[in-house]
Amino acid sequence: MMVSTAAPNIILFGETGTGKSSIVNMLAEADVAGMSSGATGCTFHSQRYTIDIGGSNYNIYDTAGLDEGDQGKVPKDEALVQLYKLLCSLESGVSLLIFCMRAPRLKGSAPGNWRFFQEIICQGKVNIALIVTGLELEDPMDGWWVRNKGAFQTHQISPLGFACITATRGRPRKAGGYSLDDEFEESKEKVRRLILNTCLEVPWKMERVDWFREVVVKTYETSCLGLIKKEHRDSHKPVILQLVNRCGLSQDEAHILAAKLQNA
Repeated sequence: MMVSTAAPNIILFGETGTGKSSIVNMLAEADVAGMSSGATGCTFHSQRYTIDIGGSNYNIYDTAGLDEGDQGKVPKDEALVQLYKLLCSLESGVSLLIFCMRAPRLKGSAPGNWRFFQEIICQGKVNIALIVTGLELEDPMDGWWVRNKGAFQTHQISPLGFACITATRGRPRKAGGYSLDDEFEESKEKVRRLILNTCLEVPWKMERVDWFREVVVKTYETSCLGLIKKEHRDSHKPVILQLVNRCGLSQDEAHILAAKLQNA
């Protein structure tokens, strides 16, 4: 099997305010991605940043936040459609999805968003890792995962790897530097290792989904520090029914979203 020579494509996705743009800036070691300090996001469309990690270039995509709702800049349906179109447009395929969330806990929409991409869009064929931000007061930061991994297991969220981090340097010190310099540098190395360890060697190429036909649904086994999901089943279900059963949408919401995705 031939290994792709193109820069691997990595997509950051998650709700607004989880620090996706801050993660990009941390990896780039420069303020290349705009950041929002308000309740709504500042990333309206996906943005690509080519960043050197371990001596090789990676294309990191910052994407519009999910679940902004009526008060957000990008409605949830539009954000999902944008992500779907991005995946379809990557001629060299996708090597890794990274689900970004902010501590202290999983929000109610997170399991549905995870399943939408892991099970329905990517059919379990793309590695998905997890980054949890906002853990600058946790010592050690990985302690958060030890206490909370059971909640992920309950919701059938099984990342291939994870990084518990802070994406901010904190306040300036009078003597120079910033209050969270050490935690920030530790976090940067965690994210770099996560990418290097979980990227697919051979990218997966997305094919457009016929949202109104029946497909074979498959789930796969993944593990992360003892968190193991062992469920293997094949079943024929209409894609639109999966949006209801697996993503928590109503029948009306599922039909509206499916129609938008069908026409994307």
